[in-house]
Amino acid sequence: MKETWRQDRLPFVESLERYKEQRMIPFHTPGHKIGYGAPNLLKAWMGPALPYDLGLMYAIDDYHEPEHELLEAQRLAAQAFGAEHTWFSINGTSGAIQMMIMSIVNEGDSIIIPREAHCSVHNSLVLSGAKPIYMVGHFHHRWGIPVGVTAQDAIATMDAHPEAKAIVLVHPNYYGVGVDVKRIIEAAHERNMVVLVDEAHGSHLIPSLGMPVPALASGADLVAQSTHKLLGSLTQTSMLHGQGPRIDIHRIQRLQQLLMSTSPNYIFLASLDMARYQWAMEGKVLMERTLKLARTLRTALNEVPGIVCPGHEDIDGAFSFDETKIIIDAKHLGLTAQDLEQELRVRHIEVELMKAYHVLLLVTIGDTETSIQHVIEAVQDISDAYKHNLEEATKDFSGDHQDGDALAYGQSNDKSISAMDNTQDASDLHASIMETLPTPVVVLSPRQAFYTDMEEIPLVQARGRISGETITYYPPGIPCLGVGEEITEEVLAYIEQKRRDGYVPNGARDRNLDTIIVCK
Repeated sequence: MKETWRQDRLPFVESLERYKEQRMIPFHTPGHKIGYGAPNLLKAWMGPALPYDLGLMYAIDDYHEPEHELLEAQRLAAQAFGAEHTWFSINGTSGAIQMMIMSIVNEGDSIIIPREAHCSVHNSLVLSGAKPIYMVGHFHHRWGIPVGVTAQDAIATMDAHPEAKAIVLVHPNYYGVGVDVKRIIEAAHERNMVVLVDEAHGSHLIPSLGMPVPALASGADLVAQSTHKLLGSLTQTSMLHGQGPRIDIHRIQRLQQLLMSTSPNYIFLASLDMARYQWAMEGKVLMERTLKLARTLRTALNEVPGIVCPGHEDIDGAFSFDETKIIIDAKHLGLTAQDLEQELRVRHIEVELMKAYHVLLLVTIGDTETSIQHVIEAVQDISDAYKHNLEEATKDFSGDHQDGDALAYGQSNDKSISAMDNTQDASDLHASIMETLPTPVVVLSPRQAFYTDMEEIPLVQARGRISGETITYYPPGIPCLGVGEEITEEVLAYIEQKRRDGYVPNGARDRNLDTIIVCK
């Protein structure tokens, strides 16, 4: 029987408050000495918070070997999110994912991962020495988004590779698309595989409100969540949750010591305690309000001429869908993602990402009716400015369709969406297809390749060589080429398309990618 802890407490926050009240004279790090020596601008920004910026010391619980208030805070978090064990990460979900993967696989082990895995998964393979086995991912060409792996494909991959020690799932992905985690987890456990889930975009899921089922509730062994992305903790803070007999909690604790700073930021840790408290005490009410705002926004955007904001029913292949992810597609206004992003920025709206013909907005517990109204007004203004493009597109096929108004408005239903798609020309189709990630060809394990002698060659001469770099485009941070993978014609075409679209690669020594690092 799980031990029950009172969720109406903030144990780590309270310990910092008690320490502050003692008015100790600091002769320890950090050098600003509870704010007295901080730069004036830093004082102006963070004055009241600086006394809580304390170094790792015996007077407050040890981050790497917690025994008191921090341990209690992590136990409360485990209970609040449905786990048996929780570890706070001060190195984002990237650090949590590295802990998660390295706790399970060793040098030479095989691990099954989705094609759209975040670069932190690939970095974990360099650190662990494990070799990736890729699952087939599916892609929605109309919207230009990945829709994840099906249960059938995941099971087929596991059956083809019984040597794999673990399987990694992304649930839900950046766009809110979830996979059939319960069925995949059951199948993996039947095959004695550990299930690791990148749930960076799922810390806020409440199934009773119509949201995707969380991975922990579906039986996952280890789950990494970005508490800062969609809940209320500070940027760079996340949690790793675990349960069941397949995990080694002592190894995870050692990995935390290995991968996390020995000088943890106590304000970061306190923000995780606060975010857990807020979620435990108000989470359902907050998410009911957030979902209402998201639904209001989606409905309003689908009434704007030339704008389509797809829902679950529009995304073929999506097992489940998080409605708080808002895709705004302006293809029918003749706008690329970059065009739309710039138009929104002029109107003081900052988006999460842009790709193909759409931008992505995140509606969170921090949104209000005012912020939602700003988006609606901005998008309507953009539609008014480019309505001539929509009128021209409508003329092109008005003779074949009587319901011109419905087509022009891009209503979120099958009839209007498919009709407008009939106007897609060859260049549009090419651009859409080029958003699909290249098929990876693994030649060396990421670790083998990373520690191999390298040379820099012109990209135009790189076909058939083994990459010594992991090339990623942010967001969403999914590599199109991993270290140790063959540089194929498909990879080169993808990079060239990104270059034409104005994207700058992350991870490449040459930011222009005129040259690339390859294994000798």
